[in-house]
Amino acid sequence: MSTSEITSAGVCEIQEVEEEPGAAEPRQAVPASPGKAVDGDDVYVAVGKSSSGMDALSWALKYVAKPSSFVYLIHVFPEIHHIPTPLGTFPKHQLGEEQVESYMNQERTKRQEMLQKYLNLCHSSKVEVDTLLIESDQTAKAIVDLIPVLNITRLIVGTTKSNLRGFSFKIRWKF
Repeated sequence: MSTSEITSAGVCEIQEVEEEPGAAEPRQAVPASPGKAVDGDDVYVAVGKSSSGMDALSWALKYVAKPSSFVYLIHVFPEIHHIPTPLGTFPKHQLGEEQVESYMNQERTKRQEMLQKYLNLCHSSKVEVDTLLIESDQTAKAIVDLIPVLNITRLIVGTTKSNLRGFSFKIRWKF
């Protein structure tokens, strides 16, 4: 799993952090802001391509985040195993390094553009924000695995109405 960060200082900048091959244990994630300790005011919001991510962030900014809060946007994107080409889709390992890097750059650009609207909303709400990008084919597991690593106490996840059909539940609010 690789982790990337987009910082909110002026221009968005991506820093890739790759795990070393053969590493015995996965590296632990750290809060994306240097010198920023994790505290009870931090809010983590899972965001993605669907509108439910924007709804979740808007709700979190309105009801959970305080002026002293630091908002972390978590985006899980799929691992790239195959790459489309004009001749069809091929496994990544069968293509040249230049083709793979070109496709990876295109995907990074798409992620930056998608995440910019979330960053803009946070900036307009006057909260500090940072983004954690996780490459994984198991979205829910990747997010759940972050909880103990980052000591997450406030995690907001959006959903669509179609995903809620057939479920009956009660929500307990405790802040």
